[in-house]
Amino acid sequence: MSSIQVKGTGLISTRTYIKERFPDRYTDWLESLPVETRNFYSGVIPTTNWFPVKEAYFYPLKAIADMFFSGDMEKAGLDIGEFSATYGLKGVYKVFLMIATPQALMRASKRIIALYYKGVSVDILDVKKKSLILQATQVYEGKPEMNFRTIGWCVRSLELANCKNVQYKIVPAQKTTQFAILLSWD
Repeated sequence: MSSIQVKGTGLISTRTYIKERFPDRYTDWLESLPVETRNFYSGVIPTTNWFPVKEAYFYPLKAIADMFFSGDMEKAGLDIGEFSATYGLKGVYKVFLMIATPQALMRASKRIIALYYKGVSVDILDVKKKSLILQATQVYEGKPEMNFRTIGWCVRSLELANCKNVQYKIVPAQKTTQFAILLSWD
């Protein structure tokens, strides 16, 4: 059982994603969720409240993958992560885009990710001029596809910081409870 929790702001970006990308299917998506999850997404979502990751992120991602990505949770996670980066970094957290280098942005991502997740740690390793490794606690242990939301967020964040041809590659992590990605750009 995962002890990771996600902040209400993360749920808001998920709901906004569905409403903007698939507005005609929002009600279908909401009704496909388990009752507890549906209750989280109905009405006002308190931005400062913490929610269990399984009910608040896993079930919604699974429903999104099933409804819009032929069951592919990796593609769904990447798409939501990219949307979330655009949504957050062009809005409330746009100050992070003003940081001079991509490496500094990814170092700042440690603080940003901590704003969204309780119980997730992030390390930036092997920093080079055009690459680095981001290692983080798995958001939902045993479900590696859940990491793709974070991966999509990182890729899009670097693109928003004017990095070109951003690529990611999953690399071995130091612990089984973590995942690691090599991020590179031109």
